[in-house]
Order: sequence, then C-alpha cells, then structure tokens
Amino acid sequence: MTVVLGEHAVEDLRRARDHYTRIDPSLGENFAEAFDTVISRIKAFPHGAPPVDGFPGLRRARMRRFPYGVFYRDTPDRDPVILVVRVLHGARNPSRHLDH
Repeated sequence: MTVVLGEHAVEDLRRARDHYTRIDPSLGENFAEAFDTVISRIKAFPHGAPPVDGFPGLRRARMRRFPYGVFYRDTPDRDPVILVVRVLHGARNPSRHLDH
C-alpha cells in the first residue's frame, strides 16, 4: 500500500518536528519515529482508525507519544493509496483545518 503526504501534511510535519527539535534534537527524532509507527499501523489496518464526523471518508489515527492526529483517506482501488491530509495537534479544532 502506498502512502502519499499532501502538501498541508508535509508542512504540518515540518513545523511539528522543527518545534520538537528546538526543544531537544532527540525529541524531534522521536516525533519522526512516532509518525512512522502511525503510518505502519495505518498501512496494516487502513480502516482501524475512527472516521471523522462531518468529513466523509476521512479517518484520524492518533500518535501514541505525542498529542497529534494523523488525518487520512484511503482509496479502495486495485492499487490502494493512503493520502495523509493533515497532521494536527490535538488542541487544534480539526474542522477549521480540514477541507469538506
């Protein structure tokens, strides 16, 4: 299964990792590893994360060590793709940052 990061997700990840790296470089690495773990979980169980109310087809997987949600869509095609739309801090209201 292929994972594609949307442009907003790339920027979200860059900002979050930079934030944690400024605090402590190893924390930035830990954040990247936690994100990779979430992606591995999503690839193994694409429908394992709960759907996001009001956003058909969108799911949110939570990062275990960090207060972030990974918002994604999957395509049930013959060649499935997971599109990561956003990576948002849990304190942010996702409906303000997601496209309907």
